[in-house]
Amino acid sequence: MKMFITADSPYARIARVAAIEIGLAERIEHIYVSNRSPDNPLLDFSPVCRVPTLVFGDLVISEARHICVYFDEFMGLKRFFPARHVDKWQEIGLEGTITGFLDGLAVWARENRRLPEERSPLLLEVEAARAERCLDWLEIRVQNAVLHSQRWDFSAIVLACALGLADHALDDLDWRRGHPGLDAWYGARTQMSALIKTMPVGE
Repeated sequence: MKMFITADSPYARIARVAAIEIGLAERIEHIYVSNRSPDNPLLDFSPVCRVPTLVFGDLVISEARHICVYFDEFMGLKRFFPARHVDKWQEIGLEGTITGFLDGLAVWARENRRLPEERSPLLLEVEAARAERCLDWLEIRVQNAVLHSQRWDFSAIVLACALGLADHALDDLDWRRGHPGLDAWYGARTQMSALIKTMPVGE
């Protein structure tokens, strides 16, 4: 297997964490690429050229979620997407909100990489407001144990990588303020081997 990634992509980090957790990391060749490079080797496999992308023979899978589903099925496990949930659609709703939280943070971080005079104040304001709403929502889910201390499925991995992105690339977001439960939830996970091994540069 080959997996095309970038060092700081939170989406690639999700797939890398999953590979470690499920015992596949040693079987995957990680290929670091630059998305904007015209000679990006990922272009030989995917016109979309999005990380992460998993290549296994003639199989090409993009998107972190699909890769994690494949890992589950390849290993014959239900590690990240358990077969039984108390309420399947509640779980899907939770995953969607957490993924949306990450998406907003990624847009914010990408905008911050632009020159100050080129940044959109409106976009930054919208994403800051979205992040605060999501953090308040997530804090409630931690407090009522929907996001409990032992949970480490796909949604939990996405959340950990989202908060890692906030620490790594969003100095303007003081996300720990007012969110003690979420802070404790994340703090416990930062000690996990899979998160330590995949930590972005500078986090």
